[in-house]
Amino acid sequence: MGVFAGGYAGQILYVDLTDGSVQKGPLDRDFALNYIGGRGFSSRILFDGLKSGIDPLSPDNLVILAAGPLNGTPAPSASRLIVASKSPLTGAIGDASSGGYWAPELKYAGFDAIVLRGRSAMPVYLWVEDGKAELRPAKHLWGLRIHETNDRLKEEIGDDDIHILAIGPGGENLVRYACVVTDEESVGGRTGVGAVLGSKLLKAVVVRGTQDVKIADPRRFKEAIDAYRETLAGEVWTEGLRRLGTPNLVAHRQKLGIWGAKNFQRATIDQWEKISGEAFREKFLLKVMGCMGCMVRCRRYSVIQEGPLGPTYTKGPEYDTINALGAKTYVTDPAVILRAHFLCDEFGIDEQTAGSTIAMAMELYERGRLTKDQVDGAELVFGNGEALLHFIEKIPFRKGFGDLLAEGTRIMGQRLDADYYAIHVKGLEVDASDPRSLPTRALTYAVATRGSCHLRGFPYIDEFIKPEESAAFFGTPAVSELHGLEGKGRMVAWSENWITIANLMGLCVFAWYRSRSFPMLIKRGLDLANEVFVAATGLPMRGEELLRCGERVYNVEKLFNVREGFGREADYPPSRFFEEPMPDGPGKGSKLNRDDYDRLLDEYYEARGWDKRTGVPTPEKLASLGLP
Repeated sequence: MGVFAGGYAGQILYVDLTDGSVQKGPLDRDFALNYIGGRGFSSRILFDGLKSGIDPLSPDNLVILAAGPLNGTPAPSASRLIVASKSPLTGAIGDASSGGYWAPELKYAGFDAIVLRGRSAMPVYLWVEDGKAELRPAKHLWGLRIHETNDRLKEEIGDDDIHILAIGPGGENLVRYACVVTDEESVGGRTGVGAVLGSKLLKAVVVRGTQDVKIADPRRFKEAIDAYRETLAGEVWTEGLRRLGTPNLVAHRQKLGIWGAKNFQRATIDQWEKISGEAFREKFLLKVMGCMGCMVRCRRYSVIQEGPLGPTYTKGPEYDTINALGAKTYVTDPAVILRAHFLCDEFGIDEQTAGSTIAMAMELYERGRLTKDQVDGAELVFGNGEALLHFIEKIPFRKGFGDLLAEGTRIMGQRLDADYYAIHVKGLEVDASDPRSLPTRALTYAVATRGSCHLRGFPYIDEFIKPEESAAFFGTPAVSELHGLEGKGRMVAWSENWITIANLMGLCVFAWYRSRSFPMLIKRGLDLANEVFVAATGLPMRGEELLRCGERVYNVEKLFNVREGFGREADYPPSRFFEEPMPDGPGKGSKLNRDDYDRLLDEYYEARGWDKRTGVPTPEKLASLGLP
């Protein structure tokens, strides 16, 4: 292990697909202290390793597979893997996170990260086992779906305990939002990292390891994770996840009226109960599962037993599944949503962008901007589940109208002269909810470094923080006012630094510190996170230093994007949110105000130490973080 007493494997694997070389290099101690792991490692390696302006689908792009220091330890919910590259969907920094067991297995195999470069002359997969690695032919795997790929590899290697990261036909055919799937069920879904692997002709990365991940101070480590477990006792958010999984958010979205249904033309859904968490639990749930070491167990495994779409066995659904494939397309048949979800995973395409592009096409069709001949003769109207399934089967192979849908909403808007109907930020479609009545969410989505993302920050603090807490922490009690603006820029900037810690450690944000108590966010998400890190690794760290690591990584990602031409103008929500008021629901009549948003963005930049005119980090801020 060398310089590390625990937590880290201490090695990075470097693979050049062009010449087939595989090399190992030591993990630098200062690099680990400054960037921790996961998204920290991947973002800095991409920033240092890529020149501006490269084509994301060229051999020049890199793909980073990065674990965190807590992956492979007994730390609860330490299961997340970061897969990152320059995004073919956005042109900005791109990363995706998947759970399950793959990231811990990478550590057992002796590596903290894998750096992939170049392009193979023929399809290959990478085999990694106990400190060794080799590229193997994969022509016989090319064209296979995810489950077929996994079955074939387990049979070929003769080991059912291997862990597989694979792409499907979506990645092979360079769908710009193709994803990676680990162990058949956990999806790194956003920003198109699967397409980058497809461009490199890398079908899969297979890992197997028997090495231990040491703990520097076992007694201190046990005390820290015992304290964490105690914080989960009686946590309302956790109990909801255990019972319903992330679909527990369905009732919440309907209550607030923030669905973004019909491509953000509606705020609520008629007959929403048909696609509620309770409905999926009662009609389709087969079993409840969890990622490695997770106490929350929010993962679902479902089955469609009967009807024309059965039998279909699939993990999920998640709330994002229901939002993208159900609400946005206004399909309220739960069996159709489950089947569409299954197909997205099998073909290896991100369901958020798939649902968004189809929903955008539905709106254009209903407005007469697309003709029946252009959409392969389909009746592409909202609520048509048959059309939804039809195009999800066409997108991965770029057949017919599926070829345009495979480009994502931004490019589709450009080619059809319909930019207004493409609801994205930096090329990544708006997910999770409609922010027109909640300006904090609008800011969080818009400034997120990978494009619109509800998980890049924690925009919900103003829903539950107490006035005295917000005054003490953010300098004003106004942060506790849900629809107020004062202090919200500072709150969003802080939340981004704070939530990034999970992505550095390899932790799941849902299990580790999602809470409706602000003091608990600090205790579980900062104090205990720091304690577990120090106990596991033996490295010196204080809570404020750990938070600074999150800030450093966010600034590196901002620098990457600035280098690619993303300035202040890229940190705005879609025009529809400023021009069209919400048509129904509790927020009826709400829309974003440009002057208010400008003030909010100014405050955010000021809190970040970025130039208000350009959105570029100032030299003083970079110097304080030790950045170029």
